[in-house]
Amino acid sequence: MLNPDLLFSSELFDELLSSPINGTKSRGVYNPMQFVLRLRKDIQHELNNVIPGIHTSGSLSDNQTQAFSTYLHETIHWWQHVGSNFGFISSLKFPAQAHIVHSDLKSLLNENGAFKSIAKYDRQQPNNNIHVNKILNYWHDIEFAGQIAFDPKRINTIVNNPYFECWGHSYDLMWASSIWTLGSTFDEEFSFLPKIKEWEDGFKKLREKKVQGYYYGSPIAIPPIGIRAIYEGQARFSQLQYLYGAQGYKYDLNDFAKAGMLSGIYVEAFNIFLSILNEQTPVKPNDPLVGLFLLICDIAINPTNGFPFNVTNYESFIVSNDPGHRFYTLCKEVRDRYSSLKFAIQDYSKEEYITISNLLANSINCFSPHESAAFVLRWMYSEQSIISLLKEEVNYKFPSKNLPIRLFFSKFLRFQEDKHKYPQIFCWPGMNFIEIKKKDLDLFEAFQLFEKHKALFIDDVNGDIYHSAIKGYTDQQVDETLNGFFAWNSVYDMVRQWIIEDGPFKFNYEWLSSKYTHEEMKEWASKNFETSFGLRPEDFKIL
Repeated sequence: MLNPDLLFSSELFDELLSSPINGTKSRGVYNPMQFVLRLRKDIQHELNNVIPGIHTSGSLSDNQTQAFSTYLHETIHWWQHVGSNFGFISSLKFPAQAHIVHSDLKSLLNENGAFKSIAKYDRQQPNNNIHVNKILNYWHDIEFAGQIAFDPKRINTIVNNPYFECWGHSYDLMWASSIWTLGSTFDEEFSFLPKIKEWEDGFKKLREKKVQGYYYGSPIAIPPIGIRAIYEGQARFSQLQYLYGAQGYKYDLNDFAKAGMLSGIYVEAFNIFLSILNEQTPVKPNDPLVGLFLLICDIAINPTNGFPFNVTNYESFIVSNDPGHRFYTLCKEVRDRYSSLKFAIQDYSKEEYITISNLLANSINCFSPHESAAFVLRWMYSEQSIISLLKEEVNYKFPSKNLPIRLFFSKFLRFQEDKHKYPQIFCWPGMNFIEIKKKDLDLFEAFQLFEKHKALFIDDVNGDIYHSAIKGYTDQQVDETLNGFFAWNSVYDMVRQWIIEDGPFKFNYEWLSSKYTHEEMKEWASKNFETSFGLRPEDFKIL
């Protein structure tokens, strides 16, 4: 019997969450700003002493299977952020917003003293300080890009913001700042990363030619869907495919719909997909149409025009990189040119993935995710800074300088390595974590990949955050990495508050651990901030 208490996850939100989910209606959630996957206590209870995926139908209880499906759903959100090209670039947005304005923040402190917020200062004295202008423009440009991609309808409000120039400029800044953050850590000469210093001329020409989307006041054509709906559709239908097979094929999409699992944001992308293709909702979760939908989601969230490849076409930068535009265009390509693909996915195999993804990506003049992963692999074998980074990852000992960037990039690289070998696992995990006849690798191998690519940080039954990478590492290695990561994370949050939030600094870090008092967490965050900027939050004048 389907148990709603174990099946439903929270929608993916793009704002910060400040508390655990125990005692709420949420069963699971992945927070892309905290890089934390949370599961409610009853879900964790069902998963204790269970090895999900290593079983034949009926070897786990229904509750255990359903609990794992929720865990899988949230893990897919981690994969979307750490393993896809768009997810990786947008996840770097948070540290990039702090790093790219660091020198201007320091100059502002030296020349004008410590005050908060910078946004309020600008409202009181508009265009009065070059550092203030640069800080606010950089911060907003990057922020707008993430918001538009998440839900394109937000642009109707964003266009009225005085800091908004145009969609193309925001996307340019988000990609360039994220890549700059990588370059300052691994490739200062940009010898192998995209050459962002050369981009300005290309985008300048678009502004001068008044190309739509690339100049101030430009009309804007938005897609009917954003990445939030694509992420949720991808995670939900993968979850349903797993449930379908793991529970003996006794529930179909009609049953899942009656249980409330096919409504709202979770089915928005799938409904658009069916509407464009002029198809009815299939009955079985393993229908080739569902497989095609998941493949299109995978291609949509892996743009390549600017990362990992250099920009190949400036004029198409928006439509070739925005996941909503990509999703919509790919669906039309199937409808108009490749209708046979509706029935092509039968085995959910590596061969099917490579063949169909290359065909569809080529049809929209892009590299496929598999080709993209192959390109990234070259860095892993030929670039000394990347080779050194992966040694740090193997030893699980990262230098403190830019630790979150180093850790997150190492996980992205490892994901590309395995996605190149086993793309079918990460595109169709629900079908590859159950027992089916035709498989490229067995259940044990599939589960090993799942374990390898678990979310970095997970909560326990008390809501405290711990590092999931336990096997093969000492407690010291794990603790140093976790503590270093979240020390930097707290600085990023404090910088965000300093720039954009009026009023005193807030120290809401109890979501990290219940073992410390509010005052202890405040002191911890204040020391982290002082290490970066030479003064404490209480030294600031509140405007």
